[in-house]
Amino acid sequence: MKKSFELFLTVLIVSVGLTACDNDKFPEPEVKDNVSFALDIQPILTNNCATCHNPTEVEPDFREGFAYDSFEELITEGDVIPGDAEGSELVEMLEGKSADGNTMPPSGPMSKTNIALIKKWIDEGAKNN
Repeated sequence: MKKSFELFLTVLIVSVGLTACDNDKFPEPEVKDNVSFALDIQPILTNNCATCHNPTEVEPDFREGFAYDSFEELITEGDVIPGDAEGSELVEMLEGKSADGNTMPPSGPMSKTNIALIKKWIDEGAKNN
């Protein structure tokens, strides 16, 4: 009887652990409305992206379209489609869903809250505010 209980408890713990690892089952974090590029998004991009995507540096690859130089570049390069977070390449890369397999940042995933803020900003029109 004791071994049956131990087996049941082990299976239960493993099942709960595996279920908890499935990030799709957790709702997206709630974020505020009227997301500001300057106050909310720019600091996220600076902390998570500008280390590599910095056109003033020599390394790594800063070919046109690979460097993050300005707000305008995000829009004109097509990485951000104002009003369409799910269709924006930036969101696809942040969520690891890019068609070319490109996941950003390469050092590891950004927090779900930061991704939610970026998505909200894009859905609100990706304003330079």
